Amino acid sequence: MKWRLAFLLALALPDLPLDPFHGGLPASPGHPLGVDDLGRDALLRLLLAGSRSVGFASACALLGLGAALLLAWHGRRWSGAASALRSLPPVLFLLPLAAAAGGLGIAALFLLLGLLLAPHLEPPLRVKLDAFRHSPARAAERTLGATPASTLRRWSPWALDQAAGLFPSAWLGALWGEATLSTLGLGPGPDHDSLGRLLLEQLPRLATDPTPLGWAALALVLGLAWASVPRRASL
Repeated sequence: MKWRLAFLLALALPDLPLDPFHGGLPASPGHPLGVDDLGRDALLRLLLAGSRSVGFASACALLGLGAALLLAWHGRRWSGAASALRSLPPVLFLLPLAAAAGGLGIAALFLLLGLLLAPHLEPPLRVKLDAFRHSPARAAERTLGATPASTLRRWSPWALDQAAGLFPSAWLGALWGEATLSTLGLGPGPDHDSLGRLLLEQLPRLATDPTPLGWAALALVLGLAWASVPRRASL
């Protein structure tokens, strides 16, 4: 979890400078993946886009987990709506909305994707929190007259630790959601470079005019997904 959170800082990194007059250069020792059509070093662009995608997915996962904790603790009245939202992956709700809007900006995508992840994260969190609600420790606090503020202060580290176990799956859902929408041209515009944006540009060229940048972007997305798949503990 910690290495993904470190990439939140990448969201504040500046864009690479443009130099269209020296664009489209092939791979060379100085530019291992070549130079794109706008004169940006392809390797640096891949690293920047990948860092931004990981940082964006981390931000969405944090928002989704925060909303899921609120739903699990206070959201019983919204259980019907949450159950309906769990019937489909978040990206399938976003696709028609993004198509109707002509694409979603970075802020709108962050809010919608993060909040749509919450209903999928809420059931396992509810199980853990319900066990706490009915625990002897909670009963003792009520008997002793503990205030909600003191209970929150004492038990919030435990609740955050329970939520942290769901962070990788939330992060992966956000990563694929942004990559899918951007690859279809329905995500943030060219002012927000990401792995999905790279795939949108490079995938059509892989069959006819493949570039090292296209293959590297595809490999990086698949590598990030593989690295986030839960592994079974060895016997």
